[in-house]
Amino acid sequence: MKQGVNPSQQVEIELRKWLRSHHCVIGSDEAFKIGATPYTVRRKLSRGEWDQLYRGVYRDTAGPLGPYQDLRAAFVATRGLGVVSHASAAWVWDLVPRPPGTPELTIPIGCHGSWRPNLTIHRSRDLERTKPVNRNAILVTNPLRTLVDLAGSASPQVLTEAVDSALARHLVTTEALMAEIDRLSRPGRDGVGTLRRHLWERGFVGAPEPSVLEAHTRRLVDSTRLPHPEVEVRVGEDGEYRLDIAWRPVFFAVEVDGYAWHFSPEHQERDVTRRNQLQQAGWTLLVYTWRQVMRQSGLVATEIVETHRRLAARRHA
Repeated sequence: MKQGVNPSQQVEIELRKWLRSHHCVIGSDEAFKIGATPYTVRRKLSRGEWDQLYRGVYRDTAGPLGPYQDLRAAFVATRGLGVVSHASAAWVWDLVPRPPGTPELTIPIGCHGSWRPNLTIHRSRDLERTKPVNRNAILVTNPLRTLVDLAGSASPQVLTEAVDSALARHLVTTEALMAEIDRLSRPGRDGVGTLRRHLWERGFVGAPEPSVLEAHTRRLVDSTRLPHPEVEVRVGEDGEYRLDIAWRPVFFAVEVDGYAWHFSPEHQERDVTRRNQLQQAGWTLLVYTWRQVMRQSGLVATEIVETHRRLAARRHA
C-alpha cells in the first residue's frame, strides 16, 4: 500500500486500474478479490458510477461503450464457463470486419446458467479439446477452433475472407487447419465438413506435389498435338527464371501453381515480380492452378492451343 493512502482509497485505485485494463467491465468476484465489498458495489450503483449489465457484472459508466465491452461483460457473465467463439471470436482475431449483433460464446454441454437473451450461447462436447487464448482481456477460442466454428454458421463469402486473412497473417496453416478438423471431426459436428470442403474446393489442400502436377500438365499439352515444348526451361540473362513448359520460338510459356505451395504473401510477391519481368522481356505466360489443370483440363488445353496459334501466326505475319 502506498504511504498516506488508506485501505478504501487503495481499493478505489486498484478498481480503476482493473477497469482501465478490462474494457471498463468487472465482475463481482473480481471486485471482491481486489478488496471491494458488497457495500462498495451497492454504493457505486446508487451513485451511478457503475451500471449492472448482467447479474454480478458491472461497467464503469465513465468508460467508452463498444463491442469489446459487450464481449467482456458476456464472458464475465458466464462465470468462467464460457469462451468467446464463432463470429465474435473471428472479430476479436480481426478475421471479419465487424462483430455480430449479439455476443457469441461457447460453453460445455451440461453446464447451465441464466443469462439475458441478448447472448448467443453455443454448447459443445469438444470445448476442452481446444486451448482458448486470452486476447485483449477476453478468453477466446484460438484461430483454428474459431474457423471451424465459423464454418458452421457463416456465409461462404465470410468464411472465404476469414480463411484468407488467417492464412495471410500466419495465424494458421493449412496443415494445422486439417489437423484441427480431424481432431474435432465426429458425426453431426457443425463446421467440420463445411471447412474441409471449403479448403478442398479452393485448392488449399489436396494439391499434388509440384513434380506430379507438372507431369500431368505436360501430358495434357502432349494431347493437344502442338509442337513439343521444352520443360523446365531456364531463361533470362543469367538463367535466373525457370519456366515449367515453354515454346521458345514464340516466347510462350505455361506455368502451374499448387496453391498450397504459393500462398504466402512473400511467395506471391516474388511470383508477381518474376512474371512481370518475363512479360517485359516479351514472354506470354498462361498460369493455371492445380484445380484448373486437374478439374478443367479441357478448358486449359483449349486456351493453350489458341494462344500458341495466335502467337505463331503473329510471328509469321
